[in-house]
Formats: sequence, structure tokens, C-alpha cells
Amino acid sequence: MISRLLAAVSAGFLALLTVPAVAGNSVGSINPLDDQAIFVFGGRYYEETFFTGMQPWAVTYENNFVLGGGYQQFWLNHPTGLRIGGEAGAALRMGDSFSGEAWAGIVARFDGLVVGDTVRIAPSVTFGLTAETAPVGIEAGNRGGGDSTLLFYIGPELNVSWVDHPETEVFWRIHHRSGAWGTLGNMADGANASSFGVRWKF
Repeated sequence: MISRLLAAVSAGFLALLTVPAVAGNSVGSINPLDDQAIFVFGGRYYEETFFTGMQPWAVTYENNFVLGGGYQQFWLNHPTGLRIGGEAGAALRMGDSFSGEAWAGIVARFDGLVVGDTVRIAPSVTFGLTAETAPVGIEAGNRGGGDSTLLFYIGPELNVSWVDHPETEVFWRIHHRSGAWGTLGNMADGANASSFGVRWKF
């Protein structure tokens, strides 16, 4: 069962590779050809809910960590800076236990916020599905008879880069798994991690 779910998410990753990009107008110094990216990130799980994690200094951190990476491809670029594409990734979770995770989904980001013609601040969010080999941390304790194997994935991000060097950026992301109040797996919530990463565009 788990292997089939992970295979399905991995198939989503391969599907992204076959979708042609739709070149749009450039945004600042962003070249429309920079429609693909790879990224790595690392972070720590916390006990509170997804929304509490918007204040990463105000949460109680677990002894569980995440290390992952992924691929993005953008299909639509709008002159305002709005971009729509796909994302797929995989991660290892370690600490009190060891497990793996894979996800795929749609990503939307806004590249139109530039400060002083120097720094670009780009909020983004990824929404999709995530599969795991075993629950981690508070997710295991809050299962309540539910099954956390396949849940929704939400990954809000805040990206920062130099306008003159948009090919590299750093970001903060909440790595969130959720049953959406019992919609999937009879799980109200899953696991939440606050993380930092680096992305390279090409």
C-alpha cells in the first residue's frame, strides 16, 4: 500500500518533466527561460498547528527534523509577476524515529515585489498530496485511529533573492501535512515543520 502511494507521488514528479513550459513576459530581471528550479531544505518539526507556525519563534519544537529537496517547473508567467507551475519532492524525517516522505502539487508564486531595485521578495504556496512511510512526532500521537499515510500537502514560502542574481534564492517554508479536518485519512492535522532552504533556477 505504502509503496504504491509513494510510486503514485513519484509519477507526479515524472509528469512534471513532460509538461512544456509556457513562456511569458519577464518580471524585472527574471528571464522567462528560468522556468525550472531545484531546491534543498532542512528544518525542525513543532508541536502546534500549521497557523501557529507562522510565528516560528513562538512554537515548541520537537526532537524531529526534516531534510529534503525537490523540483519545480512553471508553465504560466504573467506580466504582473504571478507564476503557476508544479512541484514534486521527497524528504527524510529523523529524530525520535526515521521515515520517508514524497509529495507533488501545484505551486503559485508572486515575483513582483522588489525593494529598492535590489532585493526581490516572493511569497509562494504549494498545494498537493503527500505520502509517508510512517508518522512522525506529534502526527503519530494525534492519529486518533486515523491513517496519516496519504494526506494533503501545503507549503507556504517566503523567498528572498538579489534582483541582479535571480537564479539563486533562499527561502523559509512551513512543511505541512494535513487531513483537512478529517477529509483524508480521518486525520484533523498531520506534521508541521519550520524550514529554511536554497533554490537554484535554470
